[in-house]
Amino acid sequence: MVTGIHKSVFGLFVVLVLSGSARAQSYYSQTDAGLVNYFISGQSAGMGGAGIAIADKLTMNFVNPAALINLPVSFLSGNFRHEATNVHAESIDGSISDTNIAGVQFHVPLRKERISLSLGVYPTTIIEYFFEEEGSAGSEPFVSTVEGDGGINTAFLSFAIRPFSRLSLGISTLYHFGKLRDRWQVTFNEGSGLVNTQQEVADGFTTGNIRLGLQYRIRKGWHIGAVYTPSVTLNITRSVTLRNISKLEDFEKRELELPEAFGVGTAFFLSRKLLIAADYYVERWSDVEASSYVNDSQRIGVGFEYSGRGTGLASSYWSKMAFRAGFYYRNLGIEAPVGVSVTEVFGTIGVGFPMKWSASRIDLSLEFGQRGSLPDNPFKENVIRFSGSITVGERWFYRKPRR
Repeated sequence: MVTGIHKSVFGLFVVLVLSGSARAQSYYSQTDAGLVNYFISGQSAGMGGAGIAIADKLTMNFVNPAALINLPVSFLSGNFRHEATNVHAESIDGSISDTNIAGVQFHVPLRKERISLSLGVYPTTIIEYFFEEEGSAGSEPFVSTVEGDGGINTAFLSFAIRPFSRLSLGISTLYHFGKLRDRWQVTFNEGSGLVNTQQEVADGFTTGNIRLGLQYRIRKGWHIGAVYTPSVTLNITRSVTLRNISKLEDFEKRELELPEAFGVGTAFFLSRKLLIAADYYVERWSDVEASSYVNDSQRIGVGFEYSGRGTGLASSYWSKMAFRAGFYYRNLGIEAPVGVSVTEVFGTIGVGFPMKWSASRIDLSLEFGQRGSLPDNPFKENVIRFSGSITVGERWFYRKPRR
C-alpha cells in the first residue's frame, strides 16, 4: 500500500524516469527500506552466494552464526564491494558506480570448536538514487529533482555452541540503525523572480532483533544448514525540512518493517578437493506493509570451490589457493510500478589467496549479471560487482606450558 508522501514521490519517479536523466546505485534501491544486500562471506561471493551450510576454518560467516564454531582461532575479517552498473531504459542510458564496506567481523573462540563469540557490523539495505527533469513554468526554465540516500545497518553479537559432535547452533542479537532520506526540489534560474522550493523527509530508526542458525554434519564432508530471522518493525523518528512550501499534506508517520526471513543450504565434498554448495533463501515481504515489495523475495544460489587443501608448511602455494565459480537467481519481490516482477540473474567467479600466516586469506570475487529487463520493467541494469575480503587469524589468550 502506498501512503502519504511516498505516493507522491513514487508518482514523480514515473514521470522523471520517462523523460529525464538519472544516476543512482540502483533505480530499484528507492523501494521502501532499500535494496537488500545479501552477503555471507568473501568465499561464498565467488560461489553464487551459497554458504549457509559451509563449515570452513578460514571463513567468517555473516548470515549463519552456527558456522562460526568451525573457526579454530581468533579472526578479524574486513570486506568491501565495488559495483559498476550500466542503466538502460526507453529514454535513459547511463553508467554509475558505487563502493561500500560489505562488513567487519571479529571472532574469538571461547573453547576451541565448542563455544565461539563474535561481533561485527554490515550494511543490510542501501538506498541511493537521483532523478532529474528539466521543464519550464511559462517562459522560465526549472530543474526538478527527486533523490534519496541512506539505508539500514546492522550491528550484531553472535554466540555459537557445538553441543554434539555433528550439531552446531548459533544465535545473533541484531541491532538495526540508520537513516532513510527523501528529497524533492525545484530550482529556477537566478533572476527569474520565481522561488525555489524544497522538501526533505528524513526517517531515523533503531530496533533490535535476533537471528538463529544451525549446521548439521550428515557424514564427513557433508553439511546442511539453516537460518531464521523473525519480522521486526523499526522504531522511526521523523524530521521534515521545508523551504518555501506553505502547505503540508499527508506527512503521516511512516511504518517500516523488515520481513521474516529463512534460508536452507547444503555443502558437500565430491572429492577431497571439490566443494559443492547450494542455498535457498526467502524474505516474506508479502506479509508486511510495503509500497513496492509485494511478493516474497526468493534467492537460489549454487557454486563450487576447487582447492588442493594444502595446510602444511611443506605444501605448495598453489595447493593452498582456492578457485570458485557459481550463479544465482533472485526474485526481488518488487513489482512496482508496472506490475511485473523484478529479477536478478548473476554468474560469479572467485579466488582465495593464502597469506603468510597459515590462518589468513584474501578472497576476491567478480559477479556479473542483470537486474530487471525491458520492456517488462522500467529499467534494465547490467551489473559488475567486485568484492574483496581479508581474513586474518591468530591464536590469542594462549598460555605456553611451563617447563
